[in-house]
Amino acid sequence: MVHAELTIINEQGIHLGPANKIANLADCYDCQIHFKTEYMDVNAKSIINLISGTFRQGDVIQCVCDGPDEKEALEAMKEILAKDLEE
Repeated sequence: MVHAELTIINEQGIHLGPANKIANLADCYDCQIHFKTEYMDVNAKSIINLISGTFRQGDVIQCVCDGPDEKEALEAMKEILAKDLEE
């Protein structure tokens, strides 16, 4: 298991568009990918879960990846969350 603390930088947070991009990328990996906060644990492969997380700009999350390609998945999550997902 690997994890990293990440900050949501997308101006509008994670709504339908960004959730779709994140879930599609996460689905390319065999490992489990979760975004965790003090109050919730969200499966990053689920658009509905990501939207229900109501993540806003500036929120700090723990991205936890567990499985055969966990390191690659964590790097991918770091990269996608560092981008403007509104494009």
